[in-house]
Amino acid sequence: MRTFKEHLSESIATRKHEFRVKVAGEFSADQETKLKSMLERFQIDTFKKLKTTPVQSLPLDFPQVRNCEVTIFEVIVDYPTTQHELTEYLSAGLQVNPKMLAVVRPGEPSEQYQAPEVQREGALLHDPDYKEAGDPKFDDYYGSKYNSGFVKELNDVLKLQRKARGEIIPEGEVGPIMSNEEMSSNSPIAQTDYDPRKK
Repeated sequence: MRTFKEHLSESIATRKHEFRVKVAGEFSADQETKLKSMLERFQIDTFKKLKTTPVQSLPLDFPQVRNCEVTIFEVIVDYPTTQHELTEYLSAGLQVNPKMLAVVRPGEPSEQYQAPEVQREGALLHDPDYKEAGDPKFDDYYGSKYNSGFVKELNDVLKLQRKARGEIIPEGEVGPIMSNEEMSSNSPIAQTDYDPRKK
């Protein structure tokens, strides 16, 4: 039987750690080579330059930087590390201001926000079948079947509350909640022949 340490070391060994390294401003080929050699310390599995963005007035991950391009690298390492540790290590080794370097994980909300959206053709209202809505089951939200299920659920809750208070519930008694027939009957407001438009 294996020990906990063996299980832990095996799970750490098989797990990959994915990051995006972003550098604001000019980033030379020599710096890129140095970045890759520095990351060898964490046992690189994948190192890929994704893109260099055009010059932006306010780059998203750099709130204190204005009018510069951002170079983005995708990095997968085998050795566990944190974003903060990588940021400190890389900014010191590359001699880059920490405000000009960001290390993020691909699944973060800010990364999802930056992902390109699928462009749809035409306006949504031009589709008479409303394909984007999927296949909703309307009986789950309203109608007689929904109402009867809702009333049954309320009656069950009421029974549980009465049992918790120690009341004895005779068999077949539901309680003060309306039945489905009462719900579908006419309005409890009395009908009148009075019409304010007719005088």
